[in-house]
Amino acid sequence: MIELYQKIIGFIITALCFISIYWTHSYLFKTEQNTLIIASFGASGVLAFSEQKGTQSFIKMFTSSVIAAFLGVFFNQLDIAVVLKITLAISTCILIINLFNINYPPAGAISIIPMISSSEIKALGYIFLVYPTLTGLIIIYSFSLLKNKINTTYYGK
Repeated sequence: MIELYQKIIGFIITALCFISIYWTHSYLFKTEQNTLIIASFGASGVLAFSEQKGTQSFIKMFTSSVIAAFLGVFFNQLDIAVVLKITLAISTCILIINLFNINYPPAGAISIIPMISSSEIKALGYIFLVYPTLTGLIIIYSFSLLKNKINTTYYGK
């Protein structure tokens, strides 16, 4: 029964995390496409909140996501077809994170957000690295720490 409570608490914390991401970025961006920002962090959330033993470190999350965001903005500024921009951004992201051994699969989604989002998000340019990228990661990491603290304190896990 304790395990069921633990999973329900994990669900509630995860839901609150993504609501916080949405509210934070709704405040920063007055656009209807904030759901794209939530979607880009979906895979990050799965890794951060899953109960697998090999969870991702914040440093890997941070580094690979910032690299991915930088590449997304960089390739978005090129005057080439969107399909080529996306292909180059994801491929280059994978190359760099593999070279530095900081594999973090959600980075691929983060790299394409500057290319498929609203004009307001596209217009951010390199500020996109600060928000929504860093703000979203900090929110996810904070809520994952809260979940881990609750699990350790109340369930000994």
